[in-house]
Amino acid sequence: MLSAAHAAVYATAAAGGALAPLGAPAQPARSLARAAHDDHRALRDTLVAALRAHGTTPPAALPAYRLPVEPAGVEGSVDLLSRVEDQSAASACAAVSALTGADRELAVDALVAMALRGQRARLAAGLAPEAAAPAFPGR
Repeated sequence: MLSAAHAAVYATAAAGGALAPLGAPAQPARSLARAAHDDHRALRDTLVAALRAHGTTPPAALPAYRLPVEPAGVEGSVDLLSRVEDQSAASACAAVSALTGADRELAVDALVAMALRGQRARLAAGLAPEAAAPAFPGR
């Protein structure tokens, strides 16, 4: 889940960076990107602290990540945001099944937040809510 959080921080920053020069018309999408970036950074920091508390050295972020789509303009950036949330949700779903106690609660809370942000991004892009990639494969 931490690797996905690292990738999400990178991708949400890329989306926000692509939206920044577009001005007022991109403001709603920039707000989505900022919220996603802040939330993924907070999750990453929480996961790092949890791993350290368990006596584990957390893996460092990579210098760059492959983006599933180019954040070109508002449409591409919002598409990127929705895909990042879907990928992150799949990672959180896997973590939920492997964790217990407070760690599992953290993963469940993250999964819910990712699903909500993903739907907000899809709606902002004019996509149907059912366009979401399933975080629960086979269900």
